[in-house]
Amino acid sequence: MIDKLPLHSSSIIRISISIFVIVHLFFINLPPCSIHVWRQCNTLSVARNFQEESANIFQPRVDRRYETNGVTGMQFPLYEWLLSFLFRLFGDGYWIHRLFSLLISITGIYSCYLFISRIANDKLIGAIAASCVLWSPEFFYHSINALPDILSLSFSFISLYFFSGWMKNLNKSDFIYSMIFVGLAGLVKIQYLMIGGFMLGTIIYSLCSNNKLKDQFSLLFIGGTLPVFVTLWWYIYAAGLIKSSGLLDFGIEFRPAESFSDALSILNRNLISDWPELVFGYANTLVVLIAIFFLITKRFKHSEYALGFILLSVLYIVYHLIELRQMQVHQYYMLPSLIILSGLIAFASKKLLRTKFYWILLLVLLAQPILASIRIIPARWAKTDLGIPAEFSNSDSRIKLSNAIPDSVSVIAGPDVSGCIYLYFLHKKGFGFEYEGQLSEKISDQEILLQQYIRRGARCIYTNSESTLNDSILIPYFEKEIIHEGNFHLIKLKDPTNKLY
Repeated sequence: MIDKLPLHSSSIIRISISIFVIVHLFFINLPPCSIHVWRQCNTLSVARNFQEESANIFQPRVDRRYETNGVTGMQFPLYEWLLSFLFRLFGDGYWIHRLFSLLISITGIYSCYLFISRIANDKLIGAIAASCVLWSPEFFYHSINALPDILSLSFSFISLYFFSGWMKNLNKSDFIYSMIFVGLAGLVKIQYLMIGGFMLGTIIYSLCSNNKLKDQFSLLFIGGTLPVFVTLWWYIYAAGLIKSSGLLDFGIEFRPAESFSDALSILNRNLISDWPELVFGYANTLVVLIAIFFLITKRFKHSEYALGFILLSVLYIVYHLIELRQMQVHQYYMLPSLIILSGLIAFASKKLLRTKFYWILLLVLLAQPILASIRIIPARWAKTDLGIPAEFSNSDSRIKLSNAIPDSVSVIAGPDVSGCIYLYFLHKKGFGFEYEGQLSEKISDQEILLQQYIRRGARCIYTNSESTLNDSILIPYFEKEIIHEGNFHLIKLKDPTNKLY
């Protein structure tokens, strides 16, 4: 039935990517917004600080830095560091980071196409699998966001492409490139080291079925341990930076569920809602169920890559459980499952193309762009409320607020539970408060929080909270209003030599 498919592999992948790019270009000038906007702002602030302060990749800096220099630990900031050079060349317009992420995303998808085509020995199957991954709603959304996870996912597919090439021809350069990219994937986001499970399973199968790799043990040992060693070294170093700075914008820790009931609740939501609706998408979920049916009914032949995908799936499950609290609201932590998805789609496609039900794949390919667009565009990009204060989405208002005082002035901004969104848009450094009333809370017998912030260097406060402005406990520390724009007020704080202190 393969000859009945009206499109060739090159046409499928070209058309899918072209539609994908065209749709995203309509939103290429959007500011960071919508779901997980805090993560986008933190990423962009680190990139901007590389551009404006120091390009030392070993010293990433955040905006909510209090009286410090802002250096703290995080995942290896390669995405932010590369983006900072684009900022130097083209400025920091929103289209810069969105286009940068889009190029990374397309590179990853094309690498997925090459990888699946190679292991399936069929470019048509590779094109179908890559197109299905491309239109995952979660990937569709984050593919133009400032999110380092997209870079790790792309590095993973590139690594798997080179690894599959090495398995076929034992070209040492392919193996070296594969290990470089798996190392980079793990550095940027440590969970992507799990693709080593695919590699290990494939190698074990090869060792058990033939002697092709009998002379490769030293290469395998060095290549397999070096990326892990380098990645672990970075995260130990980053944890040390966090401890020494006390800046907690980025957490490097395990986050399992807090109780068994919470675990069941999160897993239930993941299985019933997150995967079928967001991570895979409904069309992909249909193909995944078909793949599972074929697996359960044992309608398959053993593949040299089957054990690799099994080990990868096991590692993903372990990772998912270890980070289960993150999976409650951070669906982008589930993006590594798209690598498993590519294998399941390839397996189901190979089966369906040999039956009279091949039309299901055509239906899926046609439905994907529509379903992903319907799920993401109205809810996240096309509505009036972008999930950020209106003054930040309006460039004139944002510029007025930002230019009202020099960037060197240490400020307090809030209420902002993220600690980074307000400071990023205002292009300022300093302090934050998370909720109304926090600044007037006593932190000792002698001080409220605002007093401490002033003592530590804060000189102005940006806020869109009327209750903060009218708080009788805080008013004695306000000197004058500098600017009022929309709902935002910029207040100069009294000099710390005042008798109140």
